[in-house]
Amino acid sequence: MAAAADISKAVELYYSRAQLNSTDVSELFGGVSKSTVCHLKQSARNLMKEKGLPIWDSKHVETKTAFEAWGLDIEDLEKRFKKLKSLGFLKEAGS
Repeated sequence: MAAAADISKAVELYYSRAQLNSTDVSELFGGVSKSTVCHLKQSARNLMKEKGLPIWDSKHVETKTAFEAWGLDIEDLEKRFKKLKSLGFLKEAGS
């Protein structure tokens, strides 16, 4: 659906959050509008329903399924993240 604005943010969110809220989605896609966040979350909820996954509340979507709904391939993102890091485009945390 859309590309993440920041590969490192995408990888961080994928591994640090079981569920994503609106702030997470907005950060992932570079500060998109509230209506776009709602649309993205709804597409994730639709896929969650298709897969028979529980929807606990209207504020969160399951991370793994959301990435799938949005066309974000975590393996590809990880490879790109590692490549950027190896080329020196990403700094280590705390440096």
